[in-house]
Amino acid sequence: MKGVDGGQFWSGLEPSAVPAALTALAVDHAVAMDRPVAWRRTWLDSIDLRLYRSGMALTAVEGADGDGSVLELSCPDGVTVRAGPDMLGWPRVPARLPDGLRPHLEPVLGVRALLPMVEASGTSVTGRLLDDEGKTVVRLVHERPATITGGREQLPGGLGLVPLRGYDAAGERAARIAHRAGLVPDTPSRYPAALRAAGIDPDASSRAVMEPGLPARAAVARVLLSFLGQLEAAVDGTVSDVDIEFLHDLRVAVRRSRSAVKLLGDVLPPGLVAWAAPQLRLLGELTTPARDLDVLLQELPSLTAGLTGDRREDVEPLVLHLAGLRADEQRRLAAGLRSPRFERFRARWRASLLALATWDGQPGAGPTAAEVVVERLDRAHRRVLRRGSRITDASPAQDLHDLRKRTKELRYLLEVLPTTTDPADARVVIKELKAVQDVLGTFQDSETQRDTLHSLATELMSGDGASARTIFAMGEIAARLQEDQDTSRGEFAAVFERFSRRSAQRPTARATAGVAR
Repeated sequence: MKGVDGGQFWSGLEPSAVPAALTALAVDHAVAMDRPVAWRRTWLDSIDLRLYRSGMALTAVEGADGDGSVLELSCPDGVTVRAGPDMLGWPRVPARLPDGLRPHLEPVLGVRALLPMVEASGTSVTGRLLDDEGKTVVRLVHERPATITGGREQLPGGLGLVPLRGYDAAGERAARIAHRAGLVPDTPSRYPAALRAAGIDPDASSRAVMEPGLPARAAVARVLLSFLGQLEAAVDGTVSDVDIEFLHDLRVAVRRSRSAVKLLGDVLPPGLVAWAAPQLRLLGELTTPARDLDVLLQELPSLTAGLTGDRREDVEPLVLHLAGLRADEQRRLAAGLRSPRFERFRARWRASLLALATWDGQPGAGPTAAEVVVERLDRAHRRVLRRGSRITDASPAQDLHDLRKRTKELRYLLEVLPTTTDPADARVVIKELKAVQDVLGTFQDSETQRDTLHSLATELMSGDGASARTIFAMGEIAARLQEDQDTSRGEFAAVFERFSRRSAQRPTARATAGVAR
């Protein structure tokens, strides 16, 4: 599958569109075509499509001799970066990519791993448009419809047009002919088309939205089903330890489920709630130790930068010890997610929610989702304002931790609201809530990490023994974490005051007005 650097790519849904365009081009030019060449290509992205959303595409093109793949990165500015041959497999975190690709991909991917999203195979034919003197004026790449691995649809055929230098007019004329033949502009990487051919809608929203006209029971069950789907989608990546964000995604789905059960669960059968609530709590507890270690390991480089001793070897015993603990917790987590108990929970929870999510349209099914959510949203909103207004510089840390939980519950409720006539109101309050959560999150993470370091120092000293330099470095890190916690506590008043001021304008009430109507 040849690239079309410096030119345009055209595709058509009808299989006859490209042959028709080639026939039309042959009226004005002599067309010379080469022999078909087989290709196999894999489009790579993170599970949340970060490359697609950044206007990028990364493909692995298998070499004809089977000696690895050539990686081709299409950048938003039209530049193509190539690396290879590449012999490593997938998934793969950015740190294990070729040097030439990492500067482009690391800022976009962060810690997310690259996964095969779509695999396709087919044939392409290169060719040339010749002028009256037999000179090549435009290079052609005819891609025939390709087979998507594991899919029912085909990747539509396409035509690449690359004018040679000095023959831009010929390229523009060829493009007009292709357009008249029924072809439309496409991206040279073919990534969006490949995703859709594989049955993936890259622009679909993953947000669970409450259906306001449904009975509350059915609407809440459907939202919980969506959260369960997000949880299930993260299980395999968490068990296989593909990247640390899979565990984070799983935990977010669990927290959202717990919040929905807590705030809206009274519209569900009491027996189901009495069973599900502790199951979800246990699942949250199962995932907490591994996630806490992930966060500490991820932040450790910034915490250790510029230590007084400035010796990397001083903290290596800590890093190795944390990595060992993290491996142990990962094994425990994976065992828990593979256990029959988890499978029973997942199966029963899904079956119960599916039964509740159906509604035949008959009246008398209780209050609507709009009636319930508006009242719960107002209650959660007032709870955050009341608790936050009581926080002072002398408040115990637990008060700030509890407030963080309440802000998350309010945010989750806002996120399941449908779009209203003025969705900017909901976005504003979510933005202000996020700012409060960020401050409270820094406060809690700093405390958790400091307590962890204190425990680790004791373990290191009582185990094989740690050097004085290592213990002093850990003490310095703990002091920095204390500073971060103090800073976040100092920032809280201003951030919460801004949220309260916005709340005085009742953005949540306006955001839900469209729901109630």
